[in-house]
Amino acid sequence: MANPNESADSEIWNQPRWATSRHNWDPAIAVPPHSVELHDLTIRDGEESADLAFTTADKVRIAEALARLGIKRTEVFLTVPGWQEVVRALLARNLGMDLWVTWQPGRVETALDLGARHVMVWYRIGEVFQQHVAKASRAELMDQMLEQVRAARAAGCVVNLFMPESTRADLEHITTAAKAAEQEGAEAVTVVDSQGIARPNAMAYLVRHLKAETGLKVEVHCHNDFGLAVANVLGGYEGGADVLQVSINGIGYRAGNAAMEAVAAALEMIYGVDTGLQLDRLPEVCRLVEEISGLPNGYFKAIVGDGAFRYEQWSATAALIAGGERPYAFPFEPEVVGRTPELVVGKWSDTGAVVQKLADYGLQATPDQVQRILVRSQRTGAAKHRPLADAEFLAIANAAGASEVEG
Repeated sequence: MANPNESADSEIWNQPRWATSRHNWDPAIAVPPHSVELHDLTIRDGEESADLAFTTADKVRIAEALARLGIKRTEVFLTVPGWQEVVRALLARNLGMDLWVTWQPGRVETALDLGARHVMVWYRIGEVFQQHVAKASRAELMDQMLEQVRAARAAGCVVNLFMPESTRADLEHITTAAKAAEQEGAEAVTVVDSQGIARPNAMAYLVRHLKAETGLKVEVHCHNDFGLAVANVLGGYEGGADVLQVSINGIGYRAGNAAMEAVAAALEMIYGVDTGLQLDRLPEVCRLVEEISGLPNGYFKAIVGDGAFRYEQWSATAALIAGGERPYAFPFEPEVVGRTPELVVGKWSDTGAVVQKLADYGLQATPDQVQRILVRSQRTGAAKHRPLADAEFLAIANAAGASEVEG
């Protein structure tokens, strides 16, 4: 006999292939299903992972697997050597996925020539970052962002305002930036939990706020430093997010991003959302990425995983430490949980990483030498598919003329 107290939504939680919690559908807390897209970050945020370097062929294999899975959006950085070949190869294959790139003047023009028309315009919104790293005023950085939005729209691009450090920014600042970008033609805004420091209700709150205050599509991008990335992007969904940015095996910077496989399964079985993905293909795609990356799933475990505090760039970190803002350089100071930052040099490193690694060994170099060391290290790291061992880095540094610090 049917329970008269059960809602019609009980069919969602009690399916032939699964039985999740009926309490998810209590009218007091139920989240009516709404359509949502999954945006893949595997070959973009994968570039930020310190212990791997994908080749063009690797990225193509992963993208083809994602297309078979049913993913309709993916993204690449324009920073790692070989990015031109990646953009060319992916667009030439007509995989049925929108290819997103970062609007990076001096490089994005080539991506546009190759056919890219979906761009992320970055606005680093964290006030501490703007003061100590960008060393520019909010007004200057806002004007720069809006100029890039206008340029992207003039080039015929779909524009997403991507805002690193959103969860550390003032709400008025977030709202002002989003509205200004919308006025210039942006179609979407991404709330970015860069250091994985928000909780699900905070993500839901920010998404609801932007949906109420603007006409933009709202996306969420969450890191996993407290192990909350999956919960946080799902919090964004509960707030009405239109797109959730995720990656296979949670691959990404430090402790990684929201794992696509967990988010997709939760959307289908807990939230009643048709993701359009072939869920039974998830294991094969996850195994492929694990094989190509050489990184086991546990690498991205928050707090204790091998990747949780691995860094390949250091300029922003150095600037924040020099400005007396060390806690802002990390989700939390690694020493709190008995860890220390681990700096490696490789395909995605910056000059700050080179300078710091030299200093670790009592070495120094001129700016020209630092640049030569950086370029050689990036190319070597990309060729070896991993960061450099310290001995390899030191060989490059010595060949470029690095010298011991006197005194």
